[in-house]
Amino acid sequence: MLWLWGLITIFVSLFIWYHLYKALSSKKMVDDIASRYVVITGCDTGFGNLLSKRLDIIGVNVISGCLTDDGAKKLKDECSSRLKTIILDVTDEISVQKAAAIVRRELPQNAGLWGLVNNAGVMPHFAPMEMLTVEDFKAACNVNLFGAISMTLNFLPLIRQGRGRVVNVCSIVATSAYPGLSNYCISKTGLKTFSTCIRRELYRSGVTVHTINPGGFKTNITNQNRLESIFRESFDKCSEDLKSFYGGRIAKKIISNIRLVDTQVSFKPHLVSDAMEHALLSRNPQRDYIVGYDARFFFRPISILPDIISDLLFSWPAPYGERVL
Repeated sequence: MLWLWGLITIFVSLFIWYHLYKALSSKKMVDDIASRYVVITGCDTGFGNLLSKRLDIIGVNVISGCLTDDGAKKLKDECSSRLKTIILDVTDEISVQKAAAIVRRELPQNAGLWGLVNNAGVMPHFAPMEMLTVEDFKAACNVNLFGAISMTLNFLPLIRQGRGRVVNVCSIVATSAYPGLSNYCISKTGLKTFSTCIRRELYRSGVTVHTINPGGFKTNITNQNRLESIFRESFDKCSEDLKSFYGGRIAKKIISNIRLVDTQVSFKPHLVSDAMEHALLSRNPQRDYIVGYDARFFFRPISILPDIISDLLFSWPAPYGERVL
């Protein structure tokens, strides 16, 4: 019996030492930050905007992709002359190629790119799947998935040259599908899988790949008025049959849940940009970052539950119907 207790003691000790080492080593940052170049997409507002400012403050050479001239100008005015902005639409292959050419000219001779942060994202709808069209699914995937793929393919030669890092901003709903966000969930699940694939393909190349998986945070994407408006717009476009099926109690329940989400989201978006910064600059970055209390203590546990339980928990506010056997 003593040998069993001995094995347990050794196992627990190794477990504690491993996590202690991981915690301490993760605080060590890479050297020579001033020589690192990082490209970030989706920097007009939100997480990309916060990360751009943070990296600029600590001396990283930041090239921020903005969708609008106003967003680019405002960000540049708020940062040092070291930060560069480029107009970038990740859904436009020509725009992405032009951005890659600009970055190549910005880099010192024979230098590679240290980091690419695929942050640009949209949540174009909050409505039951039946209220959406194929074009609605494409709208989410074109930015959240194919935009990130396009950026990665075009910038990978520079990243490989710099033995750098790819940081993809996914979502906790990539592993815990959330009703009403089917097109968003699909796009983020695809990005999560893409990240895993390229991480394994590039495993021995010196390039590392990391995902950021936030829960709900107070940004333009989660704005209550916007979500309510797009739900009502989707509902108004429905056929009379769908309006009858989803109307009344169900529609009110969906709007009620939108308002509930608005009260539950975190008002600390810097937690996400902190995770991005760690993924870029830590000597011992994590593969996957789970960010936010809801992500860590609600969505993450649900993702490992049997489907029969998680389906029941997430079945709000599904309409009742007759089940034909």
